[in-house]
Amino acid sequence: MSRSVNCRRTFAASLALAVAAVTGVAVTGQVGAAGDAPRAISGQTGSDAAFKRISQVRRSAAATAAARTATASTSYTFTTMLDGQPMRWDPCTPIRWTANLSQAPAGGLEVLQEAVNRVAQVSGTTWEYVGASTATAASGYLPTRTQSTYPPVLLGWTDGASSDLLAGQAASVLGMTRTAWFGIQRADGSKVAATRAAVIALDRTDTLPLRGAMSWKALALHELGHVMGLGHISDRTQLMASVLPPVTDLQAGDQAGLTRVGRTAGCVVVR
Repeated sequence: MSRSVNCRRTFAASLALAVAAVTGVAVTGQVGAAGDAPRAISGQTGSDAAFKRISQVRRSAAATAAARTATASTSYTFTTMLDGQPMRWDPCTPIRWTANLSQAPAGGLEVLQEAVNRVAQVSGTTWEYVGASTATAASGYLPTRTQSTYPPVLLGWTDGASSDLLAGQAASVLGMTRTAWFGIQRADGSKVAATRAAVIALDRTDTLPLRGAMSWKALALHELGHVMGLGHISDRTQLMASVLPPVTDLQAGDQAGLTRVGRTAGCVVVR
């Protein structure tokens, strides 16, 4: 399901996000023979989220100036809640990641590394780059059942002809993210789960600067926010807003949200 968010801005290269979030919980059966044994559960979130370029826009000078100014707002939201808690990675386990750079712009890896390092710094998580990948950034990359090990988070430049995450999207769509989580439902009905895999598809057909406002780095930071469990917010001063503001870094609300799903929130123990 996809819902476009329309906006008007004073920047010819302004971007708006297409809001898309589909969350499902699948109970895959009992683990063990006893009727009170925990049952495996799983689900996916996404695709989150696609940025769109608006070619003709209007906005007052005051509103533009306000959007350029980082605020003390701590607005954030989560893509998925389970038993009252945000879906997140186990921050006590390193998050492995890889990148398909076959169609990346020159300097693309360095930009991804900067974005990953920034998210790791704010959330207190550890990310390990495992090298380049030839896998296509598409939903088929994600596992569909509990495994002993999971593939690394994949970031890659691709297009609608190669990836279902971008297929059928408007030419202005820049990127899409999807995650997969797995856990258990206990005999008392309570649930615990953790995000185990994610894929980010960046549209190679777009031309963006590597860094700065409305850049590949800004896009990567936003999509990595979704990977970590953050959703869209109505506060347009934050990087996780449904309309990308002209900022170059995670804002106060983005950072507050990442802290909520990060190391200080404690380990996620699925048992």
